[in-house]
Amino acid sequence: MNTLLKTAKASAVGSTTGGELISYVHNGQEYVWQGLPEYWPSHAPILFPTVGATIDGSVKFGGKAYPLPKHGFARKQEFRLLESTSDRLVYELYDNQASHEVYPYRFRLLITHKISDEGFSTEYTVENVDSQDIWFCIGGHAGFRCPMKDGESFSDYKLVFEKVENEDVIYTTNYGGGYIDAALPVTDKLKNTNEWALDYADFDVDVLLAKKLESSSVKLVNRNTGKGIDFNFSGFKALGIWTPPKKQAPFVCIEPWNGLPAHLGETGNFEDKPYAIKLGVGEKYSVGYSVKVID
Repeated sequence: MNTLLKTAKASAVGSTTGGELISYVHNGQEYVWQGLPEYWPSHAPILFPTVGATIDGSVKFGGKAYPLPKHGFARKQEFRLLESTSDRLVYELYDNQASHEVYPYRFRLLITHKISDEGFSTEYTVENVDSQDIWFCIGGHAGFRCPMKDGESFSDYKLVFEKVENEDVIYTTNYGGGYIDAALPVTDKLKNTNEWALDYADFDVDVLLAKKLESSSVKLVNRNTGKGIDFNFSGFKALGIWTPPKKQAPFVCIEPWNGLPAHLGETGNFEDKPYAIKLGVGEKYSVGYSVKVID
C-alpha cells in the first residue's frame, strides 16, 4: 500500500513494502530513483539485520548458523502503517515465524519518514523486545536519480564531502555477492580531497566503501550548476557509493551503514562483525539520514 505525503512545495510517497520512501518530488522534480527493473528494482531499502553479503549466505548467532541473506530480510517484508499525517509516515515491523528461521531474536523495527519543503529524513528505530541481548547491523541504500534533469549526464555529477578526506576507498568483490577482500586494490578517490567526480568505470567491480570518513554529510551535485542534494549521514560509521556495474544506470546510491559486508577469512560469528550493535533488553536504538534539496 502506498501513501502520499504533501507540503506546499513537495510531495512524497511511502510504501508498506519494505517501509520505503519511493518518491520525493520538489518543485516538480523527482529526486528518488524510481526502481526501473532493468537496472535495479528498489528505491531506498533498509538493510537489517545485516549489511552486505554474508559468507555463503550464512552467519552464526551464539554459535548457531542461520541462513541470513545479503542485506537481511526487512527490505522485503510488508510493514504496518502505524502513523500517517500530511508530512510524516511511521512503519512498523515485528519479528515473526519466518524471521526466526534466519534471525533468532525478537524485535520491533520502526521506519519514520518526514518531509518538508526543503527535503526529507528517514529514521530507523530498533527495539529489543526479547528476553536477551540482541545483535544487529543496520543501514540505508538510498537511490537518487543521476542525472537528475534532462540533458545532463552521469559524469556531470560529483560528490562533495563536508571535509577534506584522506581515506582509502575499498571495493567489495564482484563474486560471492560482494565480500570485503584484503587482496583487492584500494582507490585514491578520497585522498587529500573532498571531491569525487562520478565515472561509471569506477563501479565496474561493485560498491565502493569508505570506512573512516571525517565528514558526516556529502553533496551530490551537478559540477556545472551546483544543484542537487545534500545528504547527511551523521550517526553512521561507513558509507558505500554504488551504481550497478557495467549498466550505465541513471542513478547512484548513497549508502550509510552501521555494519559491513563479510570479510573473507572472518569467523562467521555475527558478534565479531565490524560496527555490529548490541542492544540490551527493553532498549531502543535510533539512527537515520536526511536529504536537503539544493536548487
